[in-house]
Amino acid sequence: MKNYKKILGYVLVLVAVLILVFLPNMVYPIPDKDGMDTGIYILEVVLNITRYVVLSIFSFILGIKLAFNN
Repeated sequence: MKNYKKILGYVLVLVAVLILVFLPNMVYPIPDKDGMDTGIYILEVVLNITRYVVLSIFSFILGIKLAFNN
């Protein structure tokens, strides 16, 4: 069972790195047909960046704890 935790830890660290690598492609919202207000567009971009960075940090910390726990 301990070996599966170590593999899961490495996978979570890999997921965290991949989220940060592909972050620029995932943060920009798709505008509507009528366009989008600049303030709402910037707010959605900031919220998406925050969401993915928090998810990446959580995944990285959990992965490190699982991979290198004695």
